[in-house]
Parts: sequence; C-alpha cells; structure tokens
Amino acid sequence: MSKEDILIARYLNQDLDTKETEELDQLLKVNPKLRDKFYQQANAHAGLETEFSSVLPDEKLLTLTPKFSKTPWFTIAACLVLSLSLLSFFWMDEDDPIALIIANENAAWESSLPTTQGSKLYAGRMTLKSGVSIIRFSSGAELTLEAPAMLELVDSMHGILHQGNGIVNVPDSAQGFVLTTPTGYAVDHGTAFGVSVSQDGKLSDFKVLEGEISIHASNGKSLFLLQNESASLSATGISDKNVMIAGEPVPEPTKQNQLIRFQTEGRCQSIIRNNKIAHLNPDYLMVKLDTGSYPYERRSLFNFQIGETDVSRVKQVRLRLNLVPCGLGYRVYLPKVNQFQVYAIAGFSEIESWRNLKWEEAPSIESATLIGNFEIPRSQERGSVLIESQELTNFLKENNTSEYTFIVTRQTTEIRGSGMVHAFASDSHPEASGPTLEIIF
Repeated sequence: MSKEDILIARYLNQDLDTKETEELDQLLKVNPKLRDKFYQQANAHAGLETEFSSVLPDEKLLTLTPKFSKTPWFTIAACLVLSLSLLSFFWMDEDDPIALIIANENAAWESSLPTTQGSKLYAGRMTLKSGVSIIRFSSGAELTLEAPAMLELVDSMHGILHQGNGIVNVPDSAQGFVLTTPTGYAVDHGTAFGVSVSQDGKLSDFKVLEGEISIHASNGKSLFLLQNESASLSATGISDKNVMIAGEPVPEPTKQNQLIRFQTEGRCQSIIRNNKIAHLNPDYLMVKLDTGSYPYERRSLFNFQIGETDVSRVKQVRLRLNLVPCGLGYRVYLPKVNQFQVYAIAGFSEIESWRNLKWEEAPSIESATLIGNFEIPRSQERGSVLIESQELTNFLKENNTSEYTFIVTRQTTEIRGSGMVHAFASDSHPEASGPTLEIIF
C-alpha cells in the first residue's frame, strides 16, 4: 500500500495527527487523481457508516452459521459496497458535469459557460456581475457567490475564486474540497466557511462558520482554523489567527486600489459599409469583414465619457465586451478561429446621433491607435471578452481627455458568402451588459 493510501485510510479512521493532515492536504492539492481516489473512498466510507450504524428491525436480521463461512456478513457487505464504488469510479463518464447552478437571484453573468438556473457546468471561468448565485459541485460542495466575483471551475473537488465573496458549505461527501485563491488555498474538513478575495487578488480572508479548514499560503506555511476563527492570506504569508464573535460578518478585504467603471450610455452603434441600416440592430454591436462584390462589412463603435477623471494616476485599464448571438449568417462559412482588433481615438463626440452614424462619417482605423487584439472560435457565440493591454493603459495616460472612442473590427473574412456576423451586446441589449471601461487607480 502506498503512503498516500495509508494517509487516506488513516484520515477516514480519524487517526491522523496535525502534521500528517497537512501532508495529505498538500498531496491532494497537487494530485487530481489522488483527489478523485480520496473522494471515492470517502463516499464508500460514509455509505458504510450509514449502513451499519443503525440496528435493523427484528424481521430484517440475518443469521449466518459458521459452518458455511467464517467471514462475517458485514465484511462481505463492505467489500460489495466498496467494489460497486470502485466500479462506478472506473465507469464514470469523463464528460460528467463538474457543477450545477441551483439558484440565481437577480444574477447577471459574463461567461462562455451556460448561466441560467439549472445549467450543467464544465471546466471554465465565470464572472458574476450582479446578484447572488448558488453553485453545487457534483461532489456535494455548495458555493454561494456574491457579485462582483470571478470563479473558475476546475473539477468536482476544486474551484478557484479569483475575486469576490462567497460562502462554502461542504458535506461529508465532499471532505477535502479545495478552494484556491490568488494567494493560496483552503482545504475543507467538513464545514462551512466564508471567503473574501480582494479585487486585485492580493488578499484573501477566511472565516470558519462551522467545523474546521486548513489554509495554505504560497510560501508553504499552513494554519488550521476552527469555528469563529479567521485569518488572511497574502503574498507575505498567513496573518495571525483571530477569534471572532459568533455571527460577526467576514471583514471586507483591504482596498488597495480604486476601480471606476464607465458605460457608454447610448453612445454605441454599428456601421455598415453600404449604409443599409436595415441590416443593423441597435441591440447589437455587429462586426464582419466582407470582401465580396456587395460588401456588408460592419464595424462597431462606442464612446465613454469619463469627465474630469485624472488619468495621469491610472494604474491599469480594461475594456469588457459581451459576445452574443445575433442570428445572421452561418458560422460554418468562417475560419475555425477569427481574429479581431480594437482601435482607440481620443475624443469624437461631435455627432448629433450615434444611432444614425454613416460609414463615411465615422472615424477610420487609419486615424486611430491599435490598442488590443483578441480571437473567437467560430463555435463560440456567447462569452465575455476582456481587452487588457499595456497599449490601452498607455493610450489613456498619453491622451488625457474627457472621452474616448473605440472601434472593433474583424480581420478574418468568410470562406464564402453569408458567413456569420459577430455581435457584442450594446447597452440596450435585453440580457447582456454593454461595453464597460474599467479604470484602476
């Protein structure tokens, strides 16, 4: 039997000391296969405890005589349950979902994963822009997420909270569940705990509501927390343990940066080369490169007014777009991966109506500055696009003005006519949010 198997067996028998538990935590963190084995054995162990912890009614009791077998009947049953558990492990569908959204409370998501209540979730990243959502991992662990938050699903026993607040409830079936943050990770030992990750990811706060967890810093240090105890993880390690009064809320993370978000407030639209506006829709920012005889090339423009914001203090700038389907064209007529470019212009508000802007009136990309690139597979029709480049940050700092205009173009053309038109949500889209400019000071 390997050392890992011995540690798991002793853990299930509640026979590990603190040092051995920490060693098992580290092994589970770095070895996905070992986490799966641990999960399966924990399930089998919990099932056996439930099965044999209660006395059967008299009419259900079995009497076995020694002349047929010297093996106790409960040993045979235990072997049978363990065998079925192992078989289910090997027969498990690799495409089984990692988690399920069991509740959305006024939740607005940005993700390429499905985000409606009841959706099955696979590996990927999700951003909760507003509201509250409850996600149940297939291991049984539940995460109640509060916006704004960014969550990455890894497997049924592992999630990564990049930023935001959440409450984690872990039943016996999911003991050993790992929640990673940018500054370390926590291993659950059958409990409920609160977690809060600062917006810049530099500070993670943990508070145990019930039971116990172990938290591990990136420098290798670790600490056990019991009910109503809390501590923080940062780049420098683990803070001192705090004992808090029951019911006291998890403290907010220290705010090291200021973030301001700007919306377009109606200053966004698509333009089409032949000015046939019947092929446009104000709810979508459409993009297409059409080099045919009757070009229907489309570009998207949007404008942010930031007023007297002092951009000389800017630390980082991000531009967010939400990809949505508009139902025009066939994706099979596009290359498998499509390339896009984003240009920026300082100013440009001297038009009467953004809704009626014609192609020849719009600024050209030749007069703009390229500040970012991104790509979208033709198989993807929903998801969040983040443009975060040094060129974008430098552009704002070097062009200190009260407003900025951006142009999105597609660089890849269709294989043949009637190729799909890519679209991003405008600020009038009924489901997804429009373009957002985020400035961090």
